[in-house]
Amino acid sequence: MAVLPRPAGASGVSTDRAKATALYDQIQNINARVERLGQRYDEAQIKLKNFNNQISHTKETVAAIKNKVTNGTTQLRADAIFAYVTNGAAASNNPLFSSNASNIGATDVYNKIAEGNVSSTIASLKNYRIELTQERSILNSEDAQARAATHVAASAFHTAKVLQASLQSTLNQVKGQIAVYVADAAAAAAAKSSGALKNAKPSAGFPAPPPDSRANIAIRAAMSYIGTWYCWGGSSRRCVDCSGLIMLAYEAAGIDFPHYSGAQYEDTERVPLYDIEPGDLLFYGYNGDEHVAMYVGHGDMIEAEETGTRVHITPIRLGYGFVGLGRPRA
Repeated sequence: MAVLPRPAGASGVSTDRAKATALYDQIQNINARVERLGQRYDEAQIKLKNFNNQISHTKETVAAIKNKVTNGTTQLRADAIFAYVTNGAAASNNPLFSSNASNIGATDVYNKIAEGNVSSTIASLKNYRIELTQERSILNSEDAQARAATHVAASAFHTAKVLQASLQSTLNQVKGQIAVYVADAAAAAAAKSSGALKNAKPSAGFPAPPPDSRANIAIRAAMSYIGTWYCWGGSSRRCVDCSGLIMLAYEAAGIDFPHYSGAQYEDTERVPLYDIEPGDLLFYGYNGDEHVAMYVGHGDMIEAEETGTRVHITPIRLGYGFVGLGRPRA
């Protein structure tokens, strides 16, 4: 019996598909790591801003206490002189210090008042100096924390830059038929995520909430950024990152969010996937610390995904670290 020859290039196609699958996984892995580092950078920037605010407040407190110490020292000097002078005043100059027995009580009271002022001022000065030492210690601690946050941000930025260079090298390998297979893998993943929404509430576009609702205002604001380039820490028309886009979108609707997806996760209410509504946020990573996007209806979401991309609408992804939905609290 004749053996039918294998179609020419069959092994080559199989090899290319295997390479494409491995390459696609590698690209996804690098993108996820870069996104995590970007979020770590954002978190460090928020911490740094908070520390700087605390440092400014502590410096004001230190300055106020120093002023109290200066005033207390001046007061102590005046009280000491007052006590000395009144205690040795001549009877001819001060009737309180005459030899008349009827004035003894008044003289005693007068001296005690002077001595009391000195003691009170000394006690206050001691307290001020203790407070000053404590506040200076707090300031040193805050300075150290700010330096640490700066180091974390710089380290994340540098590491992400190295990974981006690695990603560009990887992307340069995507040529010819392998590029087609990589695109097929991405399309299949998107279709799988979109199909997982079949039990979610139907939505005729994003206007499910009232047109003037905060959700729709935020969606329209987010859509106005379509085509804007992604950049770390971005929150302007020039460029945005994932949490920056959400922050700006809901800021237009009167809801303030911090510029960090993990903090946005904490500031939203958890809702089940079957109850998804336009305007809800999709979070990725542990407690949403890797990525955030906004649901706009039709199984689509808007996002600022990663370096090298622009703000765009895409089918929602329920894999790749999806952790849950968050609904902004009105």
